[in-house]
Amino acid sequence: MAMSDADVEALLAGAHIAVLATVDSKGRPHQAPIWYLWRDGEALMLTDRGSKKWRNILANSNASLCVDTKTPPYQAVVLHGEASEASGIDYKPLLREAAIHYLGEEAGNQYAEGSTTGDPASSVVFRLKPSRIVKLMG
Repeated sequence: MAMSDADVEALLAGAHIAVLATVDSKGRPHQAPIWYLWRDGEALMLTDRGSKKWRNILANSNASLCVDTKTPPYQAVVLHGEASEASGIDYKPLLREAAIHYLGEEAGNQYAEGSTTGDPASSVVFRLKPSRIVKLMG
């Protein structure tokens, strides 16, 4: 049975560790696990400006994000599109929101409080607005 749009939205709203794929300077794929928040039809993510994934995005904005379940019934969604900086979104509050989403209220707040990231000079919020969504069922 095919995934409905509601199934896709429900999957993307869940707390699944995604895999972000970018293209490196030699044209090779680079993949990294990442937290994300699904908001208004786009995935919001956080990283360090010096990270490989961010350097790749700056050089080539084409990216994909694979979100999947790890238990039956297996489902996956792959978002293909262009990644870009999400200006106007503060890093620290989004980090807290993501940490709570993935770790729960208490552990998420502790994680956010203990984080040394968030300086705008070294941290970035970025978005992937999909131009194509591939739905997969296991």
